[in-house]
Amino acid sequence: MFDERLEQLWQQAVAAGQVMAVVLIDIDHFKTYNDYYGHQAGDQALRQVAQTVQKLVRRPEDILTRYGGEEFAAILYDVNGEQAREIAERIRSAVAELNIEHRASRTSSRVTISIGVAVVAPSADRTACGAVQLADQALYEAKVQGRNRVELMDCGQHELMVTGVFAIGAQRAANRCSVSPANGWAAAGGR
Repeated sequence: MFDERLEQLWQQAVAAGQVMAVVLIDIDHFKTYNDYYGHQAGDQALRQVAQTVQKLVRRPEDILTRYGGEEFAAILYDVNGEQAREIAERIRSAVAELNIEHRASRTSSRVTISIGVAVVAPSADRTACGAVQLADQALYEAKVQGRNRVELMDCGQHELMVTGVFAIGAQRAANRCSVSPANGWAAAGGR
């Protein structure tokens, strides 16, 4: 569903000249949460996080999906970098305010999230997969910088990147950002 909606909004943004953001959200140290509290508690925590994030990703064109084990992906349509960062920070704060105990975390005694945001101006010579890859890079940076934070990459970084995933003509077969529960997203790289 995420891939289909991303492609639709990408084409819509190209036609309308709009900017959009791809947001990747990862629950920090979630494997250790499951190991410490058990999978039923992990499922409950996932539901609480999802419900909280959904309250903040609610505009008509926006979408939120589960994106692997402890990850979520959102698309924010017609936002600039400042607006996307503000929404992401509100999401991060709202999850922290859930005050879900996480004694096994190396980041905090409560459940926290790391968020990578890619703000892009879709164009006919770029692919939507590239935006996902940029958001993934931002998420990786949030983790490297200590987790429980938002990192944003914008149109400038998007324009500077040239890879097979970004270029329309390259690797047409790898042009999809398919998600499989076993390995996360496949075509656009990984962590």
